[in-house]
Amino acid sequence: MAADDNQERQGFHELLSELGDSDVVVEVSAATGMRRATDVAPLQRLAEAVEASYQALAGAIPVKLETVASLDEVVKHSRSLWLRAKAGGDGALHDSGDASLLKFLARGTLAIIAWMDGSPTLQLADLQQAIRVLAWGTSITTTSQPELPSSSDLVKAITAWQQAKQGFGARDRVRIITSNGSTELDPAKIIAEPRALLQARKLNHSAEMIFVVEMPDYQSSGHWALKHGGSRTTAIAEPGTLLDKFYRRELDIRPGDALRCRVDIETAYAPDHEVLAESYRIVEIIEVLPATRPESAGPAPQADEVPAREGAAQLEDAAS
Repeated sequence: MAADDNQERQGFHELLSELGDSDVVVEVSAATGMRRATDVAPLQRLAEAVEASYQALAGAIPVKLETVASLDEVVKHSRSLWLRAKAGGDGALHDSGDASLLKFLARGTLAIIAWMDGSPTLQLADLQQAIRVLAWGTSITTTSQPELPSSSDLVKAITAWQQAKQGFGARDRVRIITSNGSTELDPAKIIAEPRALLQARKLNHSAEMIFVVEMPDYQSSGHWALKHGGSRTTAIAEPGTLLDKFYRRELDIRPGDALRCRVDIETAYAPDHEVLAESYRIVEIIEVLPATRPESAGPAPQADEVPAREGAAQLEDAAS
């Protein structure tokens, strides 16, 4: 770098010399030949991606990044943001008491970037292993420190980085700088579907389950609102089941009653064996289980409230 370049970047070097473990600098330099620096909005999305990475790594400890300073270098067509990590509810993360955690957050974020832009296979298990090694090296695996990040939390951070990259050209230079190291982000390396990284395997099996009826099909639309634990399902009724008696007004089914069903279950697992999603397809209704009702409960809906119904589609889960 020439002497005049050194003078032009004197303020930037002074900024870097003051960084502590809680600080992060994001710097963007426009590609050669560009006449203006990067807009503020893409720089802010970079800051959001850093924050998402810190939060994924911090686990249950809420972490926010505040802007300490911004620097525009007009001659270099460069913009920088100086960010500082703060823990929600506890104020700033200080270099002394939280040194191990801060080093882990900074190094872990650099590891996420290195994996995104350099891994030939993009296996989440490789990233998790790298983060595990960093955790051991920075002594953050005690019970008072956050657990290692789940696959879903890592994918949220990876998604934020992909969104941030969209604001830059392939030849723009993007740097993430901490007191624990620095790295360059490659805007040209894009992961098109970050959530696809989560899919490790699917397991299928059949079982009998009991679904609570949230809303019977009073409108004869063929759709039943059901619930199993915290999962809500819309099932589509097929002719030839016990529900035919409901449509013929021979069977009283009300909100709170339950359906004992034979169900096909598909469970999707992440690489760390975390359950990502579970979907149900109801293949048979075995019996209706009435809820306990007080004697003062009113009668079932009258005939004109439950219109007659003709054919319906296969009984299956439409949403879980």
